[in-house]
Amino acid sequence: MKYRRLNAHDIARRFILVGDMDDDVLQALQQFCEHERIAAASISGIGGFRSAAVAFYDMEAKRYERIEVGEQVEVLSFLGNVTAYQGKPKIHVHCILGHRDGHTTGGHLLEGLVRPTLEVVIDEMPSNVRRTDRPEIGIPLIEL
Repeated sequence: MKYRRLNAHDIARRFILVGDMDDDVLQALQQFCEHERIAAASISGIGGFRSAAVAFYDMEAKRYERIEVGEQVEVLSFLGNVTAYQGKPKIHVHCILGHRDGHTTGGHLLEGLVRPTLEVVIDEMPSNVRRTDRPEIGIPLIEL
């Protein structure tokens, strides 16, 4: 495991975002981070989705296996980060979605339409954190 201390003396910003009905959450987060010029941050949240798609990453095939969620669900956990990738902020979120009967679906978030709301906290990191393409793995990973 690699690590790097983030400079504790820099001033970081903290934001709360509240999604409206039918917002495309990843698109909204991308627009927000670009507007605020956020290149590194942690993301957490809770709320609900009208529908969503999550995925499981298959290392051998080097691709995401899509899991459709075609019903309203509770967003029980919404965790991720923002890093710099190819000159823009890259949103990376995993979530756990709770169904009406109590079972859950989780994975890498591909799509999510808000219903009725999504409450997200973004904590900016006072350091440049970047992703680098890793062809042997098939996805860009954080480079320290």
